[in-house]
Amino acid sequence: MTRIEPAIAVVQRVLPAPPEVVFDEWLDPVSLSDWMCPHPARAVRIELDPRVAGRLRIDIEEEGSEFSVSGTFLALERPGRIVFTWSCTAWADPELESVVTVTLEPHGPGHTLMKILHESLPDGTRERHERGWNLIAQQLENELSSS
Repeated sequence: MTRIEPAIAVVQRVLPAPPEVVFDEWLDPVSLSDWMCPHPARAVRIELDPRVAGRLRIDIEEEGSEFSVSGTFLALERPGRIVFTWSCTAWADPELESVVTVTLEPHGPGHTLMKILHESLPDGTRERHERGWNLIAQQLENELSSS
């Protein structure tokens, strides 16, 4: 019997900042450009309209190739929850829409437990997305630690 890989990536990390600060990091294009893409990839342009039904687009360069991620904000509940769709031009079906849910909970004084749930991923990509989100969470932690 063939095992089908779940199409959900889940990442958790405790961050050294309160939920309000982490929430704002997710919606600031300048901040996002520092930590959003797993290095050595980098965001070369970010467009955000941070409101429900607002669009987002991240143009990414990685090892000489370029692709983009785009989506629509489905929920913005400051300071605890951000939900947006996610499509990638590098996927076999670039029209496929997945959903990213970021939850932020207080975790002791001045810290946040961030959970990223990325659902409806293309078949066979869960592990790669989980690695990517783990790297992104580490980069966000480093960014918050240095501020």
